[in-house]
Amino acid sequence: MSINKIWNLFARKLSGEASAEELQELEQLAEEDSRLQYQLQFSEEIWNKKPASEDDQDYLEATYHLHLEKMKKLGMGPLVPDEVPGETMENERTFFSGNKFRLVSALLLAGLILGLLIFIPGEKKETFNVQAGIAAKELLEFTTKNGVKSKFILPDGSAVWLNAGSRLTYSKNYGSANREVSLVGEGFFDVKKNIEKPFIISTSNINIKVLGTSFNVKAYPEDRHTETSLIRGSIELTIKNRPNDKIILSPNEKVVVQNNLAATYEKSTSGNTKPSVQVANTLISIKKLKIDPVDSTVFETKWINNQLVFRDESLYELAAKMERWYDVKIDIQDESLGEERLTGIFKSETVLQALDALKESISQPFKFRQTEDKIIIYR
Repeated sequence: MSINKIWNLFARKLSGEASAEELQELEQLAEEDSRLQYQLQFSEEIWNKKPASEDDQDYLEATYHLHLEKMKKLGMGPLVPDEVPGETMENERTFFSGNKFRLVSALLLAGLILGLLIFIPGEKKETFNVQAGIAAKELLEFTTKNGVKSKFILPDGSAVWLNAGSRLTYSKNYGSANREVSLVGEGFFDVKKNIEKPFIISTSNINIKVLGTSFNVKAYPEDRHTETSLIRGSIELTIKNRPNDKIILSPNEKVVVQNNLAATYEKSTSGNTKPSVQVANTLISIKKLKIDPVDSTVFETKWINNQLVFRDESLYELAAKMERWYDVKIDIQDESLGEERLTGIFKSETVLQALDALKESISQPFKFRQTEDKIIIYR
């Protein structure tokens, strides 16, 4: 199988310049290898997926550079000067427009997918664990306790907002040697662009790679899901236990990944409910972000403005959020009550005011009482 032949045919197909004979030839080559056929189909789906706006130059540029960087790592070299005579990179904004962008992007995407598939089938997978090989004394850490949110600036000028009960770790040489961080909890990131040093986030379940963008990551280990919501630019996301599944998000999209150890609940011998853990297959879904029609803000980032949002969540899931938000312990003593679904927003309410509102809106009203160290919810 000729890699150059497949590369050229696939790129011409994506850019809409392939003849009927070339399309037939590509189809025949794909039929000879079911794995290749799947990869081509998957790549074409990515190609046909348009950004939220045709004018979103940040997304086009960031996605292009992510592909170009991987091409260089594969030893394929930059294709733009050779494949598109007369074009220069003097004005990158001008470059990302019209048919030539589609042709060059097609070549890059084809080279990336086919290079990964054929050239290096046994290549060692990249990992982005910021703690690997770094002594504890060389790490810097920002933390927020339950009930506290904080904003700070990284050495490269990137801004980070940390939600309650979160931790961000990075090495002392951040910005000079790399831009790698590790997140436990939830953070909103506004990353300064640096195409030479991608910004990489490692969580317990996913790795995220960006060049310059704004996005939200919710990765509490005790939650059932890890979520990444893209506001601007482009994100490349990898699931740790599915390293071959790489996802590139468009603006106003979010990816929801079921955590490997999903929190569930079971009754203890005393009658109280308590969290337990079960291993589950990782499920992935991509959704559109929801915009609040009142103020045109994204629900997933309202926590930055001190608003606790819950949408079709069980009382168990909401209680976990409230524990972090209000720095309290909550014990739900009725299993069916804990599975009740709720939707709403808390802004300036105290925890007791919030519970008063919840008990009136739920289909099965409940009672609660506050002890010295916890709030107990019961029938």
